[in-house]
Amino acid sequence: MQKKILITGATSGIGFETAILFAEKGYRIIALGRKIDGLKKLQELIGKEHVFIKFDLTNIKKISSLIKNIEKEIGELDVFINNAGIGLFKKLESINDNEINDLLSINLLAPIILCREIIPLMKERGGTIVNISSVAGKRTWKNLTIYSASKFGLIGFSNSLRREFKFYNYPIRVMVVCPPAIDTKFFENAGYKNYKEDHPAQRLLSSRYVAEEIYKGVIKNKREVIIGRRAKILDKATSLFPVFIENLEDFLKKKR
Repeated sequence: MQKKILITGATSGIGFETAILFAEKGYRIIALGRKIDGLKKLQELIGKEHVFIKFDLTNIKKISSLIKNIEKEIGELDVFINNAGIGLFKKLESINDNEINDLLSINLLAPIILCREIIPLMKERGGTIVNISSVAGKRTWKNLTIYSASKFGLIGFSNSLRREFKFYNYPIRVMVVCPPAIDTKFFENAGYKNYKEDHPAQRLLSSRYVAEEIYKGVIKNKREVIIGRRAKILDKATSLFPVFIENLEDFLKKKR
């Protein structure tokens, strides 16, 4: 039987490449996204036999009916990837209420509600929930207060949900993915257009590479996937020497 996967934020970046990769692996894709052009482009690449749904995750109250409709049309799911997300590079005092609400709705509240609604589609035969967090959900930087709050929150939620499934004997796995900086329009859309110029020595990973790491993690039933050698080293170092790493990063940035 063909496996089925639901992916949010499938119209660009990581979600787009992940949809293509899982389609290549034989999965039936249910692609969610806000941009109709992105959905059409994805359809051209992977075929009309997949499902494409235009949906804005800020419509929190409509998520429940969305998943119920998917259940009626598709049935149970094997994999769900909570990928949709937005960024925001700003000083906290410059961020307005609407920006806070939109970011937390898309990055944290919508994923939580989606996970809740997905449970009945996986509860009997099992499945995998993949929550795309960020290295900013494990470490902190200036001007990323709300974004980091959403990604730290998603990791905490995922870890708690995993324990909950285990306690109640639900055959659902939960995997957290923490990518570093990726070569997409993320920084431009988040208000940091000069990111590449400010970090000339940093090699940005491709969305395809991230998609491949996500696929490997799903196949190997991993709990957490930190993507990239540098990100893994910094994660270990930060867990052991948090203050030293923070001060070192601040010092190096001042030297640029």
